[in-house]
Amino acid sequence: MAALAVVSTPIAGLALLAPQSFSLVRCFQSSGSSGCSYRPASLADMLATAPDQLAPLIVALAGLCVLAATAWWGVSGNRHLTTAAIAIGTYAFLIAGASVALGPWLVAPLLLLVAMYASALHPDFLEIAGSLLRVGVLTFGAFAAAYLFAQGWALRLGRFPGGGFETFWLYVAMSSAAGIAIGLGLATVQRDIAAIAHGMAVAYASFGAAGLAVALGSVAVMYPRGSYVSLGLRAVWGVVFWLIVANTIVISIAMLTLARVRWLSAVRAGITLALVVVICGIATFAAFAPLAVSGVAPPLLILPNTSTDP
Repeated sequence: MAALAVVSTPIAGLALLAPQSFSLVRCFQSSGSSGCSYRPASLADMLATAPDQLAPLIVALAGLCVLAATAWWGVSGNRHLTTAAIAIGTYAFLIAGASVALGPWLVAPLLLLVAMYASALHPDFLEIAGSLLRVGVLTFGAFAAAYLFAQGWALRLGRFPGGGFETFWLYVAMSSAAGIAIGLGLATVQRDIAAIAHGMAVAYASFGAAGLAVALGSVAVMYPRGSYVSLGLRAVWGVVFWLIVANTIVISIAMLTLARVRWLSAVRAGITLALVVVICGIATFAAFAPLAVSGVAPPLLILPNTSTDP
């Protein structure tokens, strides 16, 4: 599993990038004028003519390979399980945005890494399979809940501000990454693979409660008479700020009460995870929006009210 996870990471990354259409930017400046031209280009064209524009994605993919190898090294002989847990948790956060924006190919290596870590704690195959099944059921339930919330929003309030519902899926993807990080941390301390699913449940409960509170609070501000009133970037940054505050508080409480973590560690975990989720979410749009011709995060196109297209 370890070798397969390491090898499949670059393969999955290329499978994720290969079918995409990128925006090739060419800027010019002369004595009389200056500007930039844009044209669609394939991955091969980008690598041949403008590899620098793909540098963030290539560097991120190389980083994923390093993280997968680090996790393999950490679980070998149970030498550094904490290091392995940190590497896999970081891997999960790095692929969360990509899995929503460009496709879920990198989820397979992540599951292999989680299974590899679980086997280091408990080598029984049925226990590992059961743990992964619980994680899958929790993840499916979280996305289903987000979809139902999106449907309710669309039926009651119309289109989500800014167009589609990509932020719902990105938020759940980041929550899933946080759940894996929490679960692996608990499993490292407790030496119990059941803690992985427990950590996922803690993360979904925390981020779900915080996200719901901020979403309902924003309705009163941005929908004062039942219809959307644009408040510009001020409203966006206000939502981000309150999301950080709400997530910090709720995650800290959940880690203290549900995960039985000491209060100082719970507060540190709450602050860290809230900031990481927001930073990774913003980085997703910064990294993918200028490069891909297709919109960022066009998920679940087979379902109504989930398209990001106008």
